Amino acid sequence: CEDVNTTSAANVGTGEDDLMSYTLPASSLFLNDHLVRITAWGTTAGNGNSKTIKLKFGSTTLVSSGALAISAKDWKIDAVVVRTAAATQEAIATYFNETPTTVGPDRTTPAETLSGTVAIKCTGEATDDNDIVQRGMIVEVLNASG
Repeated sequence: CEDVNTTSAANVGTGEDDLMSYTLPASSLFLNDHLVRITAWGTTAGNGNSKTIKLKFGSTTLVSSGALAISAKDWKIDAVVVRTAAATQEAIATYFNETPTTVGPDRTTPAETLSGTVAIKCTGEATDDNDIVQRGMIVEVLNASG
């Protein structure tokens, strides 16, 4: 496991806010088929405000919940990003909440240069402080041997 974070982070007012983030070290995915598995989760406030939760790998949004008026619900994002070349990746991600609402699986093709660092982060966009609270994120780097 590369990183585990369970220190809660919440949105502040309107606009998109970074919640939890992790910087993948340069060259962590040094061969094709090496991958990063990301699990993120949290809760939403008990109100009817519109809430949008996203998971990003570098400049690519892997999945977005879209604007949801969910009240007092748990949410989770599962994602996998696989290196296909030094500056291309194949990714799949799914957003879930207990309503139940599911977005995805969404396939994307990030184009991050893996010889440099890559920011992995969740963002939240809502109306009031603490409409979205991220409770945890796990980033696992899985490099096959041989």
